Amino acid sequence: MERQGIVLLSGGIDSATALWKVKNGYGKLHTLTFTYGSKDEAVMVECTRRLSSLACAEHRLISLPWLEAFSEAAGSALVSEGKGLPAPGEEGLNSLDEARRTAASVWVPARNLVFLSIAASFAESLGGDVDIITGFDREEALTFPDNTPEFVEAVNRALEYGVLRRGIKVVAPLIHMDKVEICREALRLGVPVEFTLSCYEPSGVDSRGRPIHCGRCESCMRRRRGFRAAGEDRTVYRG
Repeated sequence: MERQGIVLLSGGIDSATALWKVKNGYGKLHTLTFTYGSKDEAVMVECTRRLSSLACAEHRLISLPWLEAFSEAAGSALVSEGKGLPAPGEEGLNSLDEARRTAASVWVPARNLVFLSIAASFAESLGGDVDIITGFDREEALTFPDNTPEFVEAVNRALEYGVLRRGIKVVAPLIHMDKVEICREALRLGVPVEFTLSCYEPSGVDSRGRPIHCGRCESCMRRRRGFRAAGEDRTVYRG
């Protein structure tokens, strides 16, 4: 049986670039998208469906209402209507202290650990050898411990005991890249970047189905900086 791939697809530039980077390397390719009440959810679902279709991957949507409840209890700004989303500005992007503060405000409890555990269960159900592909990268790893090489290594060690079928592992093809490098790689690979979503609170989609980014939240600012350095930005920004 040919090796299969499962891409954790959020619709963002990182996971979409990871998808395009590996999409020709597997006998069958799947994408998993998780919903948990985030403010970008409706647009995210539309983007991940489109990206999966364009990549010829089988898309699965998994709802986690209990993770929404946990995130609300933890006060994550991604789901809590009463909490504003971080918008640090250009200077704030270069401050590690500011980045750590904003990362804490949007943290979803054990999110990547939860996602990878579910993906491992799905992988085992498929049979054979399966890679679980993530968009973890060096820039996110500065403030999110579940984006680091150490986290990937630890999960792969746990998989040696957590599944009966061998041959399941986590792969992070962008783990040593920052956002600028990822944006350049996305353009090189021909990722349809205009259909990717970085915004924490987008304003729907335009007539062509492209997500409309606020352009002010931290995630939008990092996207802007990345594509500006890469030389082309096809993102639709509000206003």
